[in-house]
Amino acid sequence: MSQNLKQQIVDEIDSRIQRLDAHRNDQIVISGNQYDELNQVLSKVINTPLRDELDSLKKFICKL
Repeated sequence: MSQNLKQQIVDEIDSRIQRLDAHRNDQIVISGNQYDELNQVLSKVINTPLRDELDSLKKFICKL
C-alpha cells in the first residue's frame, strides 16, 4: 500500500473519530417524538464501540 494512500485513509479515520468525539457528550433532547429520541439514544450507545473500532482499524492500517 502506498504511503500516500495509507495517509489518506488514516486522515479519514481521524476525521470520523473527531466527529464522534464532538458529539460524545451531547444531551438527549426530549422532543416528544419517540423515534427521534430513540435515534439519539442509539447514537449514544454505539458511539464508544464505534470509536474503538475505528481506532483499531487505524492501528491496523498504520502497521501495513
